Amino acid sequence: MFLSRLNDGRAERIPAEARFDEKFDVIVAGFGTAGAIAAITAAEHGVRVAAVEKLNMAGGTATAGGVWGYYYGLPGGRFEAVDAEVDALRRDHFTSDGAFHPDLKGICLEQAFLKRGGALFYESAVTGVWLDEDRQAVLGVRMVTPDGVRDCGCSVLIDATGDGQAAAIAGAAFAEGRESDGKCQPFSSIRAFRRGGGIGLSNFDAGYMKCSDPADLTRGILASNSLHAKSPGEPQDELYWITRLPGLREGRLVECDETLRFAEFMAGKLPPGRALGWGYSNFDSHTQDWALNDRPARDWMVAASLWGKEFAVPLTLGMLTVRGFANLLVAGRALSVDHLMAGLLRMQRCMQKTGEIAGRAAALSVQANCSVREIDSEALAAELRTSGCLDATLLPPCTFPEMPDVLEELLRGPKPGMAIWQASRNLDRYRGLLLKLLSGSDRHAAANAALALGLAGDEAALPELRRLVREGDDFLPASSRSHNQRRILAAVDLLGRFGCPEDAELLLEKLHSAGEDVQLFTHLLRSLLELGGGLPEFRQRIRQAVSARLDEPDFHCDLLLKNSSHNGQKVFAPLHGSLKQLAEKTYQSWEHRR
Repeated sequence: MFLSRLNDGRAERIPAEARFDEKFDVIVAGFGTAGAIAAITAAEHGVRVAAVEKLNMAGGTATAGGVWGYYYGLPGGRFEAVDAEVDALRRDHFTSDGAFHPDLKGICLEQAFLKRGGALFYESAVTGVWLDEDRQAVLGVRMVTPDGVRDCGCSVLIDATGDGQAAAIAGAAFAEGRESDGKCQPFSSIRAFRRGGGIGLSNFDAGYMKCSDPADLTRGILASNSLHAKSPGEPQDELYWITRLPGLREGRLVECDETLRFAEFMAGKLPPGRALGWGYSNFDSHTQDWALNDRPARDWMVAASLWGKEFAVPLTLGMLTVRGFANLLVAGRALSVDHLMAGLLRMQRCMQKTGEIAGRAAALSVQANCSVREIDSEALAAELRTSGCLDATLLPPCTFPEMPDVLEELLRGPKPGMAIWQASRNLDRYRGLLLKLLSGSDRHAAANAALALGLAGDEAALPELRRLVREGDDFLPASSRSHNQRRILAAVDLLGRFGCPEDAELLLEKLHSAGEDVQLFTHLLRSLLELGGGLPEFRQRIRQAVSARLDEPDFHCDLLLKNSSHNGQKVFAPLHGSLKQLAEKTYQSWEHRR
């Protein structure tokens, strides 16, 4: 037997023997958005369940986090019964403008669990995971509680911490953040205040933090809380509260049997497991520094400007069963996806569905005395169909436009995004149309055709892309509601991929004149660094030009975070460190290519 625990962020496994204070069938780490539903679902099916929660209330982001409503996600599932109870109580005793009352939801979740015999440990945290001799089966957990340290055994462990904390403690593999600088999506901070005789909410992005780093997590919480303070003499709203839980949108993404990646999903390649529910949203990334994001994100968000396009995404058991472990599941936003997919699969309804799937699967595993992977999949699907979690009739259409005439109309119009993407993914079918538009008199349509060709890697796009950069084309599409990207940024980004000396000269010239345009500057820098990979003769010039800007004593590059200008609040994220990190990483890669 081994006790696995984190030491300086890494799992270490120490030979030891556990004397369990108590044994449960299922232990759920985290009693938040996904964890509460997981614990309730498992307990409803006759197994003995313990839930371990670091806060002193249930519901996580939905309650202590101040996010009182739903953005996307599909209806259907166990959570709807809870929401109905919340709504009934609210009508009699409370008022709220949100989809549900946060305090009442916490109460209803807690009561639903306790009524079914659940053991609830508040103000407690899992600090160790007990493993068998083969280190593949979880035997129990060590947790710190207000009453001291307890060792509790279990047959199945569900990590619903949101940040993959229990899985990381056990030694599971995980990814975290984007390639350039390891940053996850910005987190939000929420306050409630009195305004005009009513209650107002301010939900804004407050910065970046790394959930796997306790020091950085503490720094982020303290820094974001201080944003709600105002200097003496400033007009003051009567502050009711500051959220007790930072609005973390992304953290560790745990490696499971099946991983859903953006590129594969967009190519129609889905996880092999059967769908047990669906997530539904746009790729709701709160990232604003797009130049620092991975290429698939820049393709989607910048070149095609399709932030607002919605998709239905299957949720499979394989996305929740942690690779390398017989009886460890993950539920919530730490499920097995990549950085870009994490922006879609983090909505509260979706997370509650993952909790229901995990909770029901765990109960079946206990009842059948088998591993989670060996449970009766038909029985699991039938249960989820009955609850509404697996209701295919709720799926909305999420298609792309077809037929050349439809695409041509879109490419000539103000919302070209879906046509740009569709044409670039089906170049053999639409190249003739794109070349026709490229050589035509409609320069708007020609520009959009060039973006589609550029996305497909077709060099026919190059002359038009260069024109867009030289002329500073600031056309702003309307494809994605209020989160569209200027066409010049798309052109700059695409030029960085072809490796042409002419483009290196053009982008170097533009870098010197970018001024205070943060988006243009960062895209130019990123493209020049990418060009340097294939143009050794330009590396020295590129390095000198980039360093000349980044090493200026008074250089600053600050980006206004999303929603942070609402209610008189402005929060800027400094990009200097990330840009220098990207540059140094690129220079090192050049050295290896010699």
